[in-house]
Amino acid sequence: MSNSKPVGLQLPTIMPISPFGQHSFDLTKQDAFVNSLAIDFQHFKAMPSPLGLKGRGEYRREDGVDTISSNSMLYFCAGTFSATMTDNTRDEKRIEQGLLDPSQSRLVMSRFYKNSKDNNDTVINPKRIYLSIGDRLYLADKDADVRVPNYQQMSYEQDIDNVPMFPIWEMDPVCPVIDSTGTTYTLGTDFCITKAGNIKWLNTGRNPGIDPETGSGRVYSIRYVYKAFWYVVALPKEVRITNVTENGARRPERMAEHAIIVREYVYHNQNKGTGDETLKPKDPARAVPPPAEVTDVTGLPTNIDMANFGDPDPTSNL
Repeated sequence: MSNSKPVGLQLPTIMPISPFGQHSFDLTKQDAFVNSLAIDFQHFKAMPSPLGLKGRGEYRREDGVDTISSNSMLYFCAGTFSATMTDNTRDEKRIEQGLLDPSQSRLVMSRFYKNSKDNNDTVINPKRIYLSIGDRLYLADKDADVRVPNYQQMSYEQDIDNVPMFPIWEMDPVCPVIDSTGTTYTLGTDFCITKAGNIKWLNTGRNPGIDPETGSGRVYSIRYVYKAFWYVVALPKEVRITNVTENGARRPERMAEHAIIVREYVYHNQNKGTGDETLKPKDPARAVPPPAEVTDVTGLPTNIDMANFGDPDPTSNL
């Protein structure tokens, strides 16, 4: 209620007789605090892949097969930065398309990439971090244990590497590879794991083969461990500007970003190619073949008089 009577002792927030001081964040110390608890991430910037496209927004790549992109994106390493991962959840849900596992984490970041330093431990020419939704992050420390298990069903594909959902780091030694007929296969004897993390069936061993009823490769199941990586899915604090005092003047300074990342729960979509990992030019002579002429006709021909299919007589129902 306006014009109400004050109650008790009235204390001003800023005392009239007190000198007023302007406040500033010490952004350098904030970066040092984050880095003291942080781990290093490799930042790969995402960009839509234009390879093989004839127009913007097309889904078909008519000029060849794009075998170097993943999820229709190209990724380029931008550098290494330090960030603190505050939490890591796992919430597996069943949806119509399968399992949804949005394992989200939050990153408290510094402002710049890790660059070379001088003798006074001062960063030389720091490069600011600019994250975008869809960027990919890997843990930079090779000794950090970020392995997670996964299992899936695959279809045998002949003469090419069989590409799993995620690059295989190590096969589970307890669970064998087993196909739809119940046959089991041995690592090193029947198949091997390539440097890219794919399954390569050896010519000297056995393989699931082709199902004669379907004409396609038999289904087989695997369980393996892969190294987790993350995608940036949200930037709740992207452009944060504050005033700081430097060299006797107040000027705006950009603060560190805050990102929400999710572990790669989406099965990657990468073209497998056909052994030749280059873009093949479009064949101009390729066209949709005309329908084959039917020459083997059984049964007696049926004559149809189109005169019987005229307009109905309006008096026929009277």
